[in-house]
Amino acid sequence: MSKTVWKPGTFIYPLPAVMVSCGTMEKSNIITVAWTGILNTNPATVYISVRPTRYSYNLIKEQGEFVINLTNEKLVYATDWCRSENRSKSR
Repeated sequence: MSKTVWKPGTFIYPLPAVMVSCGTMEKSNIITVAWTGILNTNPATVYISVRPTRYSYNLIKEQGEFVINLTNEKLVYATDWCRSENRSKSR
């Protein structure tokens, strides 16, 4: 087996792509996020990184909560589809 060389960067590999749902029943959205992880175990605390220009940013800011949905091979298409901001805004 040959050695794999990764270029330096700020990502943690492999990226844990997750789908993040947020908002209310009347105004909701789901987006794909690659910047996520565990901050603390006691109390259990996680983080996501969402740019202020994203539609979901204000939904999360207003509600103060979000749900991280882990993905698998069966959700590849949905995960890819939800990554597009244009699709998210058109809802």
